[in-house]
Amino acid sequence: MKKFSLILLTIFCISILSACNFSGEDSEEKLTLEANLELVEFNKNELVNDSDVIIEGKVVSQEVEKDFRGYPVTDTFVKVTKVFKGDPGKEVEIRTKGGETDDMILIVHEDEVPTFEIDEKVILFLSSNKGKRPDKDDFGYYVLGQTQGKFKEKGDKYESKTLKFEIKSFIDELKEIEKSNKENNLKKIFPGEDFESDI
Repeated sequence: MKKFSLILLTIFCISILSACNFSGEDSEEKLTLEANLELVEFNKNELVNDSDVIIEGKVVSQEVEKDFRGYPVTDTFVKVTKVFKGDPGKEVEIRTKGGETDDMILIVHEDEVPTFEIDEKVILFLSSNKGKRPDKDDFGYYVLGQTQGKFKEKGDKYESKTLKFEIKSFIDELKEIEKSNKENNLKKIFPGEDFESDI
């Protein structure tokens, strides 16, 4: 796959469904939407190269907001316990598509966007590249590659949807990948901040 074709394409296919939220005798109509995302597939070198921040952390809270288009998004707050790359501070705020507001439900398939649970321990590869979007200052990061950039401990490995790292050699492997990327002058998949990001 050529680099040009690897630029993230977010196809926001919206199908309008009717849904009712019943509360006692009153019923409240909510618009229910479904989003299908087409995502870049990263290998390990690309994931490390495009990440601004790589951390270990613990999920502490979540809240649903509306993005600049008016669609529900979920902001997840993660307490940083270890830093492997970048300077994220003590806590990061990560935005993912989907959620439920007073008037709308946006469903995104779990195999397309990462989901988080309170107190969950995670390894995250994060991007702060939000392009020119008007709400770029409302949150800190995206998970790079969505489900590809969220890892959990499974046995002796950190695993995401598509990638695995050995836990005992994780830091050494990151260093080797960084060295290889530098030697091979690996370019970032995503362009600079002069584009309309919708990771």
